[in-house]
Amino acid sequence: MSQLRSIEIARKTGLAVVLCVSMRARFEKIGEPNGSFTAYERVEREFPFNWHYHPESELTLIVEGEGQRLVGETLCDYKPGDLVLLGPNLPHSYRSWPAASGSHKANRAIVIQFSKESFGGLVELPEMASVASMLKRSAMGLVFGDTKTGKEVSSRLRQLPTLAPARRTSSLLSVLVELAEEPDAQTIATEMLPLLCRVEDRRRIDQICSYLNQNFDREIDFSDLAATVHMSQACLCRFFRRATGRTMTTYINQLRIGAAVQLLVNSDRSILDIAFNVGFGNYSNFNRQFKSVKGSTPRVFRQELSQSQSSSPN
Repeated sequence: MSQLRSIEIARKTGLAVVLCVSMRARFEKIGEPNGSFTAYERVEREFPFNWHYHPESELTLIVEGEGQRLVGETLCDYKPGDLVLLGPNLPHSYRSWPAASGSHKANRAIVIQFSKESFGGLVELPEMASVASMLKRSAMGLVFGDTKTGKEVSSRLRQLPTLAPARRTSSLLSVLVELAEEPDAQTIATEMLPLLCRVEDRRRIDQICSYLNQNFDREIDFSDLAATVHMSQACLCRFFRRATGRTMTTYINQLRIGAAVQLLVNSDRSILDIAFNVGFGNYSNFNRQFKSVKGSTPRVFRQELSQSQSSSPN
């Protein structure tokens, strides 16, 4: 089937299309033809870094795959079951861990984008005060993945994109009501970042973050990166801090710690080897940075992981 024919079918059915262009998957969202909000399953071999925002609220459930999500200035690991509600115009990106050579596993997520207007005036009713309050709190992002309610609604969210329009709307509203009653939802971001309104600024931050995501495991020359995006090094550092709420050094260290966690979990490589493999040239600094992010040293983290696995029932 030709690509143009596939796109035409998708436009008629309201499905999402994954296009492979120059070996990089680009996601094209197709609007719902008979609905006031968008619900789709995102499936890609890898989720590429894409720093963006939009006026709709977004509810994302990770079904398969692991990686890191950047919401506002907060970078966290994600895994299957991760459920996040993001408010309008909150900058964010999901980046999956690189797929192993020869692996056919895909990254899968259920993504729902909606606005208060999607439900007419229902959200403004006194009976829906809890939902209105949750939507207001989601301006900084809310995570539900490890909560009881988050786990309970996950199966319904997986089915939601396949439902008829009326049932899809009622199902989403029901899910939002239940999530609004969850007391253990955690706020993600801690500060409101300025929006990058200029297309050139959005292109630059995506280019910078993509470069850092691809090269964090080696020594990065900030002057070379600055030249690549046609900025002075001082302007580059200020621009990155203003756009992401953190310094580039902090961001790089967080990327490295995330990669180190994957190696600690999925390999028996020595901690020293892991430290150098993810880009730390100093073992003491690796231990210090790891503890600041994860709350324990790499050795204690691995020991606790081993104890947890040995105590789990087969």
